This record gives sequence, C-alpha cells and structure tokens, in this order.
Amino acid sequence: MRRALLIAVLLAVISVSAVDFSVKLFPSERSIKLNESAVFEVEVEHFSPVEEFFEVYSNDVTWDVLTDSAMKVAPGVVFKANLLLRPLNLNPGVYSVPVMFKRSGSNDQHRKILYVEVSSQFPEDATYLPAVRGVATVDGQIDPRKGMTLKLSLENQNKRSLDKVDVKVRSNVINKDYSTSLGPLERKTLTFTAELDPMTPPQKDSLQISIIVPEKEKAFQFDLFPVAYEVIPYGGVIPSVVSESSFLKYVDSVTLTNEANKPLTHVYRVPANIFKRGFISSEPPAKFEGDDLVWEVPLEAGKSFVFVITYNYRPLFWLFLLLVIVLAAYFWFRSPIIVKKTVRVVGGGEEGYSHLKVVIELINRSGKIARQIRVMDLAPRLADVVAESKETILAPSKVVPNEQRGTLLRWDIDMMESKEHRVLTYKLHTKLGVIGGLSLPVAAVKFVVDGQERETVSGKPEIRFKS
Repeated sequence: MRRALLIAVLLAVISVSAVDFSVKLFPSERSIKLNESAVFEVEVEHFSPVEEFFEVYSNDVTWDVLTDSAMKVAPGVVFKANLLLRPLNLNPGVYSVPVMFKRSGSNDQHRKILYVEVSSQFPEDATYLPAVRGVATVDGQIDPRKGMTLKLSLENQNKRSLDKVDVKVRSNVINKDYSTSLGPLERKTLTFTAELDPMTPPQKDSLQISIIVPEKEKAFQFDLFPVAYEVIPYGGVIPSVVSESSFLKYVDSVTLTNEANKPLTHVYRVPANIFKRGFISSEPPAKFEGDDLVWEVPLEAGKSFVFVITYNYRPLFWLFLLLVIVLAAYFWFRSPIIVKKTVRVVGGGEEGYSHLKVVIELINRSGKIARQIRVMDLAPRLADVVAESKETILAPSKVVPNEQRGTLLRWDIDMMESKEHRVLTYKLHTKLGVIGGLSLPVAAVKFVVDGQERETVSGKPEIRFKS
C-alpha cells in the first residue's frame, strides 16, 4: 500500500516537472496555391512516464496552424500526425513560418521553421507579388546633437527581385525617406543616419516605419512595429563676459546663453558689498541679496540674454580732486602770518581801575620771509594805555590818542623769518564803571611777501569784569 502511494507521488512530481521531448517535421518546405494548405508530417516523442498533451501554434498571425488529430502522446510511443499550414490573406511569395510545439501545462516548447512557397491558383496570375518583412532598431536614448542612427533589417520573402523599395520613417522629430532594392529572398541590414535639430526638446517618441514597394500603378505597403525611443536633455546656461575699461570706469557686458535643449532659469551673481553698491549700476537693474547683486533670467532653449554692469569710480575721484583743490586753495590763499590777540586782567587800581594786559602774537607759518610788517591796534577810549611798561618786549612805533575812537598803536617790524614767532604786549587801565565787560577791537597786520602786500586781522577779544 505504501509502495503504491510513493509511486503515485513520484509520478505526480515527474508529471509537473520539465519533460524532454522531440519534434520532427517532414519535409521542411512545401509549394502550394493560395487556396491550398501546406501539409507536413510531424512526429512527437517524449520521455515522460505518463501520457502528455501537446499544443501547436504560430506567432505569425497570417497563417492558420493545426494538426489533423489531437496531440495526445502516450509514454514510449512516437506520435505521428499531419500538420496543416493555411495562408490567410497573403500574396504569392515564399514565406518562412515559425511553428511552436508546447507541452500543455508547462513552459516546455520547441520552435521549428517551415518554408512555404505560395503561388496564385490562377495560371495567368502566377507572378509573385511583393512580400517584405522588416525589423527596425534604434538607440533608446538619443542626443539630438549627435543625430539618430537607424538599423533596418529587410527580408524579401519571395523569389522575385524588387528594384525599388522605399522606406518612410516618421516621428515627432524626424521625417525621412530612403530607397533601396532587394534580390530574390535577399536579407540585408541597412543603416540610416538622420540629423536632428540640436534644440529638439526632451521627449518620448516612437518611430513609425513603412516599407513601400511600387508595382505598376499601385504600391504595396508593409508597416513595421513602432520603435520607442527618448530624446534626452543636455547642456546648461553658459555665461560669457566682455570687459571694457576707461579711466576709473569698468563696463562688463554679460551674455547668458542657454546651450541646453530645454528652457532653463539661470541665477547670475556679482559680489557687491556696501562700499561697492554706491558705484555699481546695471541695465536691466538687479536685486540685492545679502552682499550680492542677483539677476534671475529665464531662457528658452538656444536663446541668449545680455545685460550690462557698470563700475564707475569717477565720482570718488572727483570728490578727492575737489578736496585736494580746496586744500590747495586754502594753503595758497591763507595768510602766511597768523595774528592772535588776547586780553586778561592783571590787577586793580586805587580808584576803581582795572589793569589789563593785551598780548598780540605774530606767527609766520609760511616757508617765506615776510617784510615791512606793520601791526596796528586800537585801544578803546574807556581805557588808558600805560605809557611805559617793563613787560613790553617791543615798544610801539607810534601811539596816537583820539578822544572819539580811542588810542591807535602801531608797531613796525622790518622782517620775520619763516616759522618766526613774535609777541607784542601793552597794558591798559580801565574803570569798573564799564558795565558787563569790555570788547577790544581787532588787531590788523599789513606785510609784504614775494613782492605782494597782504593783510590779515585777529579776532575780537572780550573780557568780563567782576562787580
């Protein structure tokens, strides 16, 4: 009992496993009329311990394939039957027909090729009509800059020469026609190269290929299976800069070129810190991002965009030049001699007088000698000039009283060397009856430098009395 069960299991396992079988066909070619079927003898043998069923078919839909009896093959027996091939809507010609034999319920199969010559059933129509097969291949990814290479394998399926075979290739990006010829039953592989527009945008496409054989007043067309491919993207935006310079002015002409085959947006940046921003201008204007000037430019494929950046440092130069001119004018037109006049209280008198000391300082700040120097000062009429003073370094050359204006004092100095410093002093006596204080007139100095007479004055010194 157990032995019978084990044998059953083994048989079941063997039945679902791969089984070796053989197929023989006799003969390998036949000649028939269009309204007839080609008959071949088939022998099938397998090495399975159980009975097997087999199927027969062709993946060429232009032929009807069947056997005259069911292919039920017992173990150890050579099964024999007739295989019938019937043409379906074909033209006269010679055809190679693929026939598949498959064990039912499995992937075990054998492929055989049979050759059938089909002629017209009518004697007057015995001429072979065109019959062409073709297979096209192309790279799956196409760079449009390199073009497209198409390989086309053609097979003339009858025994007549085809002097003119037209190949038409159509797709979204290609529209080409080619011509060739085929001898009887000839097979050839053709290679066609098509140039594409380098700016062809990325896309998925398929080639539609038709083979057309002209025949007197009509033509026979054979359409191939579409061939899928893809146009790939490439490239990017390339900036180029042309610079021009002049005095403290620099102009950059920037050209952005989209060398890709699709639209792109390019961001171009130029460093521009706070100092530089005051001297940079552009057309069209840019926007500021941090310490950069930024242009965001959308570009179509193959298009260019030009903008101009100007660095103008001339205002800085003119400002510097103006400063130099002002300083030069100041040093040129300023008085070579500086006059300073000060006054201070040095004591009081018995009858309410205050003792004042007036100091006049002369400084030759130039690098030249000043000559014929005359210093003139005016003491107010409310104050008396002391006739003699031990502190006076250089006595006035003239002292001229005037009841209306006051007392005029004059000093005459022959010359002053460069950087020489002179001090002139005198004393005044004034009464406390002066309200608030006393403002003294300016001291005036006239002198000659380089043969030209010039004049300068001091400021007005003031003094306040204590009550």
